[in-house]
Amino acid sequence: MKHKITKKYYQCECMDGCCYEVETEWRVDGEFVHRSPCEDCGWLKVLEKLGIDAQLAGLNENDEEIWEL
Repeated sequence: MKHKITKKYYQCECMDGCCYEVETEWRVDGEFVHRSPCEDCGWLKVLEKLGIDAQLAGLNENDEEIWEL
């Protein structure tokens, strides 16, 4: 089965307009699954929705894991 994954970007500004944050809303087959500024967390939620148990790890220039979600 083919699934449709959509990403929608939002830019939120503070009240006086001096700062902002960009967030991404994720949907799978039209169903909301996640919204936050963290794209890595969004991808993990999409995979979870699809029934895939996954772990995401970041590597440094020496291919050593330096963080994990």
